[in-house]
Amino acid sequence: MVDTDASADLGSTLGALTVSFLFVTLVAGTLLGFNWTQAVLLGGFAGVVAVASAWLTDRRAGGD
Repeated sequence: MVDTDASADLGSTLGALTVSFLFVTLVAGTLLGFNWTQAVLLGGFAGVVAVASAWLTDRRAGGD
């Protein structure tokens, strides 16, 4: 049997990763003047931090 809560958590995690990556990459590349390689690296780091934050928040809320 498939656990629907697990897929919702995966969807939320992927959403947080995608949104944070795109937002930080675009802001760093266009508004802050970083070159695009640096902007993508910053966006990747922001995505990892967003996923870690979502995971820790879920664990603290007792969703384990």
